[in-house]
Amino acid sequence: MRRLVKYPTKLFTLMMVCFVGLCSLLLLVSGFVYYETYSNIAYREIRETKSELLGEKSQNLSNYVSAIQDTALFTVTNSLVQQTLGSPPDSLYDFVSKARELDDELKKLTVVKAGLESIELYTDWLKGYLEYPSTSLHTMAAAEAEGWLPRMDEADGFWIASHDRLEGGRSARVISYVHRISGDRGKLLGVVKINIPESQLFRILTRNDAGASIDDYYVIRDSRGNYIASMLPEGFETPIREGKSAHVVAGTHYSVIQTEENSEYWMLQQLIAKDVLVQSGNEIRMLIVGLLGGLILLSIPLAFWVSRRLTSPLHGMVQGMRAVERGDFNVRMNASNIQEYLYLTTHFNRMVHRLKELIGRLNQEHRDRREAEIQLLHAQIKPHFLYNTLDLIHWRALDYNAHEISQMVQQLSKLFRIGLSNDKWYVAVRDEMLHARCYMVIQEYRQNFNITYEEQVEGDLHDAIVPKIILQPFLENAVIHGNWQKGDKAIVKASFEQKDDGAGKQLFVTITDNGVGVPEGFDVTRTGGIGIRNVIDRIQLYCGPKYWVQVTPGDGGGTRVVIRLPIVRYEEEMEQLRRSLADEYDSIGG
Repeated sequence: MRRLVKYPTKLFTLMMVCFVGLCSLLLLVSGFVYYETYSNIAYREIRETKSELLGEKSQNLSNYVSAIQDTALFTVTNSLVQQTLGSPPDSLYDFVSKARELDDELKKLTVVKAGLESIELYTDWLKGYLEYPSTSLHTMAAAEAEGWLPRMDEADGFWIASHDRLEGGRSARVISYVHRISGDRGKLLGVVKINIPESQLFRILTRNDAGASIDDYYVIRDSRGNYIASMLPEGFETPIREGKSAHVVAGTHYSVIQTEENSEYWMLQQLIAKDVLVQSGNEIRMLIVGLLGGLILLSIPLAFWVSRRLTSPLHGMVQGMRAVERGDFNVRMNASNIQEYLYLTTHFNRMVHRLKELIGRLNQEHRDRREAEIQLLHAQIKPHFLYNTLDLIHWRALDYNAHEISQMVQQLSKLFRIGLSNDKWYVAVRDEMLHARCYMVIQEYRQNFNITYEEQVEGDLHDAIVPKIILQPFLENAVIHGNWQKGDKAIVKASFEQKDDGAGKQLFVTITDNGVGVPEGFDVTRTGGIGIRNVIDRIQLYCGPKYWVQVTPGDGGGTRVVIRLPIVRYEEEMEQLRRSLADEYDSIGG
């Protein structure tokens, strides 16, 4: 054993040991299958016997139910009941006399039929007179308050599930059968309600049953499957379904059997505890335990040890690969005593270490390069505008008074607020247009010709997000390189609109002027101007290579600049676009 631990073991050796354990496990499974088969057969026999006995009990219960329904039918057709309810009382004396006769008749029927708790009568015949002092006579309003009267619209007679009934200050658990009392032409005269003690039903179920015990549990339903009453263990809830392990109470598993559904009377369900097999299976279980006990003690630890030895390295390797897929290159595999696993783990660790070094070096190099490019572009933007604007203020101060200089400084301050006031590389369209207007106002002071600047923005694009300072370089080219002579009028237009160019809706920025235009063969990608080159680089860096700047001669002369940008409504969306591009560049395949 010491030699086995000290030196890596071949997988073939462990597989031989596993085969021995597997043979032992098969013997154990065979014993288990034999015991389960015996248990199922025994349980099926007990279930069939219980089902036959339940059928006999259901028949006894149906006979009793039939007698109750016959009593209700006899009551509703009773001549005294029909005659009394068929015509209203002539006077208070007549009302009291007839009410006493009805009360006596109901009590007499209750006494004649054994097992009845009481018979009650609900009728509007009592309305209009003082409440009669009887527990058997009630108004229809009382039936409405008890909640079962609406069911009378569906059937002339039906059963009411087990409920509490108060009488004489005491509460009794009863089950009730109600039946319509109809007069001439089907007129509703009242409803008779026969109350049966709930305990009476369960006495019928256990009567003449020598094998009955306190562990016999039943559920009674009517012919429609509605719940009537139940005798269940504490903590057990209805409804239950046949053949299912309905519940586990106090560690005991129960299964359900039921009689066939009867269209006329009731259906009976019984819970059978599966623990009834414990006593019948003791001998066979002890035999199996005796024969396989030693084998179990030997095979389970052996199988566990072999399985752990075989699967734990593989499991660790799978987890390590998943971690590498998620980008975690700090994962390392532990060494194994199995030669094949030792080779895999060693080379896996070496591979992950080299990947971590390589990707880290590539990402760092790219981040450094990207940061340097961004810083360089920003460094080009700020001095370029600052120096040009200061130069304009200088020349204008020599030609005019301080009031105009003040106006120029005011416009300059707006330029600084939009272009240089924060570290964000994007602004709303409305702010970009404000920046452009400020610049054009300053140029009007500077130049010796008239300048007309026009803007056009679709209504829902004012809040769109774009890279900042993308108009000013092109406006500067239009004003300075348009070659207008003194007295000429320069017209510069800028518009923002969304179009569908086949790849979805995009934002197109168009700048036109009426100047001399661009020379033949002009290529904007090779221009030497810092401002225009800066705009092109920033658009592709922030938005991606599919977005561009196009400079062409105008339709009626002059120059036409078109900038293609994504339509972005929120700052978070623009930042997400930038990060996605950065992640693409940082990836191995980027």
